[in-house]
Amino acid sequence: MAAPAPQTSRIVVLKRLRGARPGLVLALGAIVLALIPWTAYLSATLPGKHVAHHWDVAWAGFDLFEAAALTATLVALVRRSPHLPVFAAIAGTALLMDAWFDLLTASPGQDRGWALVEAALGELPLAALCYWLAYDSADALVSAATSAASASAAGPPATSPPGQPGQGPAPARTADSEAPTGGRTSR
Repeated sequence: MAAPAPQTSRIVVLKRLRGARPGLVLALGAIVLALIPWTAYLSATLPGKHVAHHWDVAWAGFDLFEAAALTATLVALVRRSPHLPVFAAIAGTALLMDAWFDLLTASPGQDRGWALVEAALGELPLAALCYWLAYDSADALVSAATSAASASAAGPPATSPPGQPGQGPAPARTADSEAPTGGRTSR
């Protein structure tokens, strides 16, 4: 049995997602509503200062994640991959989070100044570039998919100009012409 065509499997997945949409909307809405009081509780109860173990490993690990996301974005951009919007959005989000935590965890004075310079000149402009790539490439993918869908709805493209059979550079065989097999036919 042959595997389903990629276009057919995509259509099946999209139909399943559309069918699950009301449940997803309710679940995400409930999570958003639950996060509001949870965030208020955390901001009221968590201490303003906390010593973190493995601070160096946490930041180095996050920077490796950021580098991997930017590498995936670069590779997807070079290969013109349809996954570019996802990788670029992930990289942009990682850069925003890096700037956020750098600024909030920096000590007052010179450390905070350097965090502000890094955010303003590095992380935030690069995040904006990544989000632009995600938006622009997603828009290009949607327009390409739309034009491909309208082309396939119109039917396959013509492979030869319309005309009567037998017209063309070689004359058509007639009833009294000899077959290329010397008159033999297959059984």
